Amino acid sequence: MGVLGSVTTIFGGLGARLERALDAKGADGLALAAAKFFPGGLPALLDALRAEGHGAAVESWLGRGPNAAVPAEAFARVLPPAVAAAFAHDLGLRPERVPVTLAQFLPAAVDVESPDGTLRPQPQFSTQAMPGEPGTTEATRAAKMAAE
Repeated sequence: MGVLGSVTTIFGGLGARLERALDAKGADGLALAAAKFFPGGLPALLDALRAEGHGAAVESWLGRGPNAAVPAEAFARVLPPAVAAAFAHDLGLRPERVPVTLAQFLPAAVDVESPDGTLRPQPQFSTQAMPGEPGTTEATRAAKMAAE
């Protein structure tokens, strides 16, 4: 096997391992991670993507039919570093892989969380920032501890 074949095998193995890990957590694993770590939870994450200009894609996830893609770069822009670190720890990923993972798997997770076209009520955790409270949150402190 040549170098290219070895690289393809390594990346294929990593992708398969990631998919198995996310399958074990279920599609709601990403929604739950957003509820735990993104200030305002999954609804706020979707709003942040809308504000980045991806409203039509987000609406496609909520509605019926195919899900439009949102590039990983958009997720990287809306995720504060501490939140990305907390997601990474929770999902068993490196922080730089979180945007790619969200871009690939969050549309299906939102589908699960919106069977009738409306996002189900999401859990609230003490690690979330309360609406209107900028600055350091429990998520920031948890992410810093996870990164240490």
